[in-house]
Amino acid sequence: MSESIGVCQPELEQLLADTGASRTTLRMEAEDGSLPVVGEALGDGVGSLRGVQLDVRGAATFRKLDRDRGLLVQEDLATADPAPPPELIEAYGAKAQMLAPLERGGRVVGVISVHEARGPRPWHQSDREALVRAALAIAAELGVDAGVTP
Repeated sequence: MSESIGVCQPELEQLLADTGASRTTLRMEAEDGSLPVVGEALGDGVGSLRGVQLDVRGAATFRKLDRDRGLLVQEDLATADPAPPPELIEAYGAKAQMLAPLERGGRVVGVISVHEARGPRPWHQSDREALVRAALAIAAELGVDAGVTP
């Protein structure tokens, strides 16, 4: 695993280990309303999203997460509905993902993501449970609410 250091690093590293995924990230709202990556754990040979500018709030996946609250699980990003930002697939190699929202005052202020870069994959119940555990732990650490329930 990488030496990436950031916010909630132990939780992100544990989530990466528990799911066997390629990358986990924590995005938190900045003063300008953007959602930069503030924490990340990477598998061997996987590129970082730290410092990458993606229009997360404008993405169809974020709008669904914001509307529905709860986990968004996508097993094949090439055919996913809603579609993720194209850069996530083209430039950063994500093939499958799970997302969990973090909330404050009824507003999504953060997103935890689990990316798979080796190819489409089924996300098992144990993977979903690992994401929920991580979301609850990260929310507690940051003083926000997890948009998921155990």
